[in-house]
Amino acid sequence: MKFSIAREILLEALNNVSKGLSSKTPLPVLTGIKIETNNNKLILTTTNREISIQACIENEESLVIENDGWCVVPGKYFIDIAKKIDGKKVEFSTFEETTIKILSDRSNFTLIALEKNNYPVINFEPIGEAIQVKASLIKQLIKQTAFAAGSSEARITLTGVCLELENNKLKAIATDSYRLAKKEIELENNHTQFRVNVPSKALEELCKIIDDDKEDILMYVMANKVLFVYKDVKFVTRLIEGSFPDTSSLFPKAHLIEIVFDKNALISTVDRASLFTNMDSSSIVKFIINNDQSIQISSNSNEIGKVVDEVIPLKSVELPPFQIAFSAKYFLEALKVFESSQITIKFTGEIKPFAIEAENDPNLIQLILPVRVC
Repeated sequence: MKFSIAREILLEALNNVSKGLSSKTPLPVLTGIKIETNNNKLILTTTNREISIQACIENEESLVIENDGWCVVPGKYFIDIAKKIDGKKVEFSTFEETTIKILSDRSNFTLIALEKNNYPVINFEPIGEAIQVKASLIKQLIKQTAFAAGSSEARITLTGVCLELENNKLKAIATDSYRLAKKEIELENNHTQFRVNVPSKALEELCKIIDDDKEDILMYVMANKVLFVYKDVKFVTRLIEGSFPDTSSLFPKAHLIEIVFDKNALISTVDRASLFTNMDSSSIVKFIINNDQSIQISSNSNEIGKVVDEVIPLKSVELPPFQIAFSAKYFLEALKVFESSQITIKFTGEIKPFAIEAENDPNLIQLILPVRVC
């Protein structure tokens, strides 16, 4: 195999497929990138068994293929080479299927190829109906929900994001049982309904590949996996087995208190109030409505001291005395995914989940479970 290509084009493809590289695996070949040339195409593939990514370069003026073939190159080192070389063109060739030569400007690298016969066969062919969505909407859907998924393997179903298509709406729900994020987007065309559980980590890697542009992304939901096709990249992830819990009953139908805040001001206040905490999921702050209608956010550390800060709402009716405690980390993470400058917090009770919504973020809702404190 022998080809040459512009460094920038190669580096973009490598950055995309790098998300599928395996770092800890009993199969060394999964730390490599499969590189293949055929029919005037350069195809790069990675997999870690959880996700598989393929980037195809074709119709590119700088790509010159002299001999077809394929090999598996050590992924980390090849990416580092592409990042650090100064030349604008990269020449890549193999010798006796065991040695890889990479030339660029005055740089000359030799790598030992990985055993390609051990590389798994991966099917990137789409099956079934293509669901077409604006890539920017899918990226928004992921960013506003996936962070709320669980991380414990003890409750594997909660490590995913439930994607559900019904009545021409694509809905995403993620929860770790202490908080919940839900987002809906309207689709332009009618599609067959489905409900699948996609690993949140996989969706976060997909999000890194998607640009904020006007391109569409195609989604194919299959028996045990889902395929996303975006520009020249194909991204496959397995689905999580088991039923995602029904969360519909968790959303309060009525609220006792609704308060509108400036989002950035509220973030700053909570950030200051949590200065003496360690900012993990157990870092607790109190939200207090006093008799004089002032609103305080406070935290207390036996080892360091106490913080009390005040935040002024943009809009509220006469507020009853009220206090509630919650994780500062969860609260800040929920606030930061809203794109609106104003948010509304809806409290139902001191020990009941409260909702965060925003007028300019339609169909997005965050729920946070409060914490009992003395």
